[in-house]
This record gives sequence, C-alpha cells and structure tokens, in this order.
Amino acid sequence: MSALFIIGAGPGIGEAAAERFGREGWTIVVSSRSPKNLDPLVARLTGKGIEAHGLVLDATNAESVRVAMRTADRITGGLTAVLYNAAFVRQQDVFSMTDAEVESDIAVNITGGFHAIRAAAEVLGGRGGSILVTGGGLAVSPHASYASLGASKAALRNLVEGLAPDLAARGVKIGTVTVSTLVDPHSTEANGVAAALWTLATDPGAGWEIRYPAA
Repeated sequence: MSALFIIGAGPGIGEAAAERFGREGWTIVVSSRSPKNLDPLVARLTGKGIEAHGLVLDATNAESVRVAMRTADRITGGLTAVLYNAAFVRQQDVFSMTDAEVESDIAVNITGGFHAIRAAAEVLGGRGGSILVTGGGLAVSPHASYASLGASKAALRNLVEGLAPDLAARGVKIGTVTVSTLVDPHSTEANGVAAALWTLATDPGAGWEIRYPAA
C-alpha cells in the first residue's frame, strides 16, 4: 500500500494531487492549519472512493511537523511520498511589506518547507520514498511585485537541487515541479501539475525538476 502526505492541501494543486494519487490506490493524508478547510476536502476525497485522512497542522512549527509526519506514517501503515505545497501568495513589493508580513511569509514559504523536508527525510530515510515540493516560475523569472513568493520559491528550488544527490544515496528521491502559470481550483492546470508530481514520485528517470507547462 502506498501513501502520500500533503502539507498545505487546498482546493487547487493540493486537492488535484490528492485525487491523482488517490485514483492510483494511494492512501492520502491532507493537512491544513484550519479544520474549516480540511474537513470538506477530506469529505470530497472520500466521496470519490479515496481513502483520505486529515491532520490540522501549522507547518511553521518544527515539532508539530515532526509529530504530524510520524502520525501520517502510522495511520497509513507507512508513507511513500510527502508533498510540501504550503505557500502564502502575496502580490506586493518588498518595500511596502510590513515587518510582520515579511516574517510570516518567510515562515510559511521557506521555513515550513525546510521543516517538512527534514521531517520527511527522517521518516523515509530508512526505507526510501519521495519528497515533492511545489515550486514556482518566479524562482527562475522573478518579479518585484511578488517579492516574498519569488524569493521563497527560489530558496526551496535551491534546497531541492542541492539535496538531490545526497538523498538519492539514501534511497530518497526529492524533486520539485516549477509551476510557471496561474493555477485555479479544479482546473486543467491543477490537474497538469498533479500529473507532473505523479511523474516525479513514480518515474526514476524524471530527475529533480519538472517544468510546468513544459518549455
């Protein structure tokens, strides 16, 4: 039995990924900071015949991420893949952001990703699996009006590329889908990104990065 844990599961890429993997018979664990968003998502997935569980999680808290990772591993009988999909999308330049906005964006967009990757490697390192990260085209083509998001996606892309060889030696695949288009909930684009994540998780020859849409 295979299982996917999605950190930051909303109605866009997160739900599309849950459905894509779930259709293949994977058990899905989705997490969000708010049970108000989490419970309807779990209901939609189970309504489609997918075994789904929900965990309330603040990805900016390292210990909470470790506990949630172990919990997801236990309730599924062993995780196969982890997806970090949490991000705060702010259309704002760096000079007009408040100190609190800078700190909160970085906490979700970068710090949470670091926590998730470290916790996932700890759980998967002994048996193998995949760590997936939702990336962004702003990482390679930055724009001043998306300062925090672009810098954050660049940081995670850098981390993924740097970790790929070392984690591969431990039997763990890490990869990112660099998404260079707007993605609406329940859209063709959301399904396209989900398909790319599936390829990253299941195709040994996929490398550490897939661009979506393809260049």
